[in-house]
Amino acid sequence: MKSILVFAGFLLVMSCAVAYTSTMGPVLKDMGRGSNVQAITRLKDVFPDSTGRDRLLYLMELGNLTRYAGQQSIAQAVLLQADRLSDNLWGTDIGQQALSMVTSDLALEFRGADYEKVFINYCLASSFAASGNLESAVVEARRVNEKLKAFNQRYDKNPNRYSDDAFVRYFMGVLYEMNGDYDDALISYRLALETYDSTYVNLYDLPAPVQLRSDAMRLANYNGFTSLYETYQNMWPSLNWQESGPNAEMGEIVAVIELGNIASRRSSGFDVYSDDRVYSIQLPVIPDFPRRRVSGSVSVAGENTSIFLVEDLNGIARENLEDQAARNTIRAAARLAVKAGVASLGENLTEQITDNETVSSGVGLILSIVGAVTEQADLRAWLTLPAQIQMARFQVAPGTWPVSFTINGRSFTHDPVTVQAGEITLIFLREDF
Repeated sequence: MKSILVFAGFLLVMSCAVAYTSTMGPVLKDMGRGSNVQAITRLKDVFPDSTGRDRLLYLMELGNLTRYAGQQSIAQAVLLQADRLSDNLWGTDIGQQALSMVTSDLALEFRGADYEKVFINYCLASSFAASGNLESAVVEARRVNEKLKAFNQRYDKNPNRYSDDAFVRYFMGVLYEMNGDYDDALISYRLALETYDSTYVNLYDLPAPVQLRSDAMRLANYNGFTSLYETYQNMWPSLNWQESGPNAEMGEIVAVIELGNIASRRSSGFDVYSDDRVYSIQLPVIPDFPRRRVSGSVSVAGENTSIFLVEDLNGIARENLEDQAARNTIRAAARLAVKAGVASLGENLTEQITDNETVSSGVGLILSIVGAVTEQADLRAWLTLPAQIQMARFQVAPGTWPVSFTINGRSFTHDPVTVQAGEITLIFLREDF
C-alpha cells in the first residue's frame, strides 16, 4: 500500500507537466526573440486543442500573433471568429459541468475573462487601424461600449473589479477623434479619466496620465463645452493643453507600445495522504510582484517625447483572478467531496462483490489516486497579451519622418510615417522588456 502511495505522489507531480503555461512556453520564447512568424508555426504545432473546448483560446492567441507579425488580414479574420464565438458561449453545459466535478475545471469550455473579451475588440481595432481601415476600427470601438455595458448590467448587484477599461476607452477616443467623431471622442476621454481616477488608482495604482487630461480639456474647448472646459481649467490650472493634438498647422503622432507578455497563472494547492487515501486541491494564482518600471521616449524629426503608462494587464489579470477565487475554491472543495464519495462508493461496492477488504481498500485507494491526479488548476489564459501598454502623443510638423523608440536604454526603429496637418497618425510597436 505504501508503494502505491509513493507512486501516487509521482503521478501528482507529473500531472502538472501538461499545464497550458508549459505548452505555450516555446511560443512565448519565440515572441521574446521577435520571431512572431515562427511563434505562429509553433502555436499550431503545440496547441493542445484548436477545435474543441479551447477553440476560443486558440483563436485569441493566433489572432494576436498574426497581428504582431503584420499579417493583418489574417489577424482580422481570426479575431472576428473569436469575437463571434465569445458571444455564443453563454449558458451552462450540464455535461461539461458534470465531467468537471469528477476531473477538473479543464473539462469546461474556455470562455475567457471579461478583460480578454474586451481585448479581442482592442486587437481588432488596432489591426484595422494599422491596415488603414479606420471605419472598421471605429466599429470595434462601439463594440467595446456594448460589451462593457453588458458586463455592468450582468454584475449590477455584485460588480466585478473589472467593470471598465480606462486604456481601451482612451484608445477608442483616439479612434473617434481620427474619424472626426469629436463628441464621441470626448465622451471616451471622460470615461477613461473617471476609470483611471477611481478603479485604476485603487486597484492598480495607476492614475490618469497628464496627457489624457490635456486631450479631454482640448476637446471640451474644441466642442464648445464651456462649462466642462472651465471645470477642467479649475481642476488643472497649469495644464498646457494648447500644445497637444492636431491643428491647422500641425499633425499628431499617437504611439501605442505593447511590452512583454502578461503573467501566466500558476498552480497553488496541496496534496493530503490520509487513511490510505490521496486528496488534492489545486487552484490557479498569479503571484503578486512589483510592476516593472519602464522609461522611454519616442523621437521624430529631432524631437523627443516621453512615453507614459496606460495599462497594467498583469494587475488586471491578477485582480480578475481574485474575483474568481471564492468561486474556484468552492468548486474545488465540492469536487474533492465528489471524488472522495466516488472512492468510498467504489470501495463499498467492491467489498460487497468480493467480500475481500484488502481488494476493496485497494480499489478505493486507486480511485482516490485517479481523483487526485485529475485535479489540476485551470491555467488557461490569453498569454500573448502584453504585460503593460505605454503611449506617447505629440505634435509633429507635416511631412514624412523616421521614428525611433528608446525603452529602458534599448533602441528600436519604426518605418517612416507620414504626418498631415490636422490629422492623427497612429503607430504601433510591440517589444519584449
